[in-house]
Amino acid sequence: MTNSMTEDAPMPDPVNLTGEIAAAIDGAALRGHTLAVAYVRDDGSPSVSFRGSTHVHSPTQLAIWARKHDSGLAAAIVDRPRVSLVFFEMEGPGARYLAIEGHARVVPELDQEVYEAIIEPERQQDPERQGVAVLIEVDTVAGAGENGFFQQAHG
Repeated sequence: MTNSMTEDAPMPDPVNLTGEIAAAIDGAALRGHTLAVAYVRDDGSPSVSFRGSTHVHSPTQLAIWARKHDSGLAAAIVDRPRVSLVFFEMEGPGARYLAIEGHARVVPELDQEVYEAIIEPERQQDPERQGVAVLIEVDTVAGAGENGFFQQAHG
């Protein structure tokens, strides 16, 4: 991944969660490097939690299975959809470090698709499927991989 350059300043590439980014994210929890997700609670305080169900849903979207459909992350993003995610793994496949920002929303129409796409240990945490799918439209990705630092941003 390279940055596009203009005469004045480097321009970030468009968001593209494929290649080394997807290799890093998908299955990260199985390798012991679960992505951390940050959001803002109702009282205005920050919350950061590990989300083993995080995976690439499309070249511009991540998906998460939120086990609690009426509290925590799923409830907070209704009014405060901005989220941040961070990932670090020195020896794994793909990118070594990722800092991601985006806008999340609950998408119950994708419950089955997202649930089936998450890793088995996460499905075992909610075998009755009481949770809900959360989709994150990625705005920016900054990271480092085999080819050095990179930055991506939504158009």
